[in-house]
Amino acid sequence: MPIIKNVRTIVVQEINLLTAFSWRDHSASTIVGAIVSLGAMLNASRAQAHIVPNILSGYLFLIPWLTSYLYFFNLSNQIVGVEEDRINKPDRPIPSGNVTIRGARVRQAISFGVFLALGLARPRLLPETLVWMLTTAFLCHTKAGNHWAGKNSIAMPIGGWALLSGSWKAVALMKPNPIVHHQMVALCLWGGLLTHIQDLRDVEGDRVVGRKTLPIAFGEERSRRIIVFLLSPFAIVALWMGDVLQTAPLTVLGLHAFLGWRVLRGKDARYDHKTYMVSWHPLHQK
Repeated sequence: MPIIKNVRTIVVQEINLLTAFSWRDHSASTIVGAIVSLGAMLNASRAQAHIVPNILSGYLFLIPWLTSYLYFFNLSNQIVGVEEDRINKPDRPIPSGNVTIRGARVRQAISFGVFLALGLARPRLLPETLVWMLTTAFLCHTKAGNHWAGKNSIAMPIGGWALLSGSWKAVALMKPNPIVHHQMVALCLWGGLLTHIQDLRDVEGDRVVGRKTLPIAFGEERSRRIIVFLLSPFAIVALWMGDVLQTAPLTVLGLHAFLGWRVLRGKDARYDHKTYMVSWHPLHQK
């Protein structure tokens, strides 16, 4: 039937657009959330075997929550970052012409509504939902959100908490216990210290739109040394204080050493993008 065919075409088109807007960020968001939720599932199922069906339903609920979490942010970020994307990421849907600004704004409003509705439907996730909305607004609509301190040192840890805590609570049906909460805080601090790596690949576009990222503020070569010899050691200390490093010390330290070597060796945006992707592997190990 023509109606069914048209609906199918629209659905496929929207899935393709969602993928095009978000594919670069799955390793730092949805994959991390899925890993945390699996840990929460195992923890809760051992302690509360009689509510396993509820845990499974929570995991199914988490899928649209994580999807709208990422889609809402990427739409908001890419709507205000078109000029940067024309230089750094011209394949993205808006600069490539696959969707108009108006079309992106419509999808932004829908994803905002879906994300908020999911938070209201599960009140225990409402704090994380609201925190992520405020973090997105801070990053996309404030001057401080374009500065290296506000962007990575403040917004990243806070947004990371929303991701980790929300992913845990959706499945475990309760707040993280003090040990898990302590580990989450350590991971968020770790992310805030090392996310500066992503800015090494985006210098040209960031400079055009007036961002003050670490490599623009301190120079590219100096910022690489700052990341490797100052921020990375503090990131490892954060993992140690949060009892995260102790779970696999040789693996985590080895990955950080490899990451530092790549950061110092990087010379172009493509190489730095791969380094940024590598930077999330230590988190996936935990």
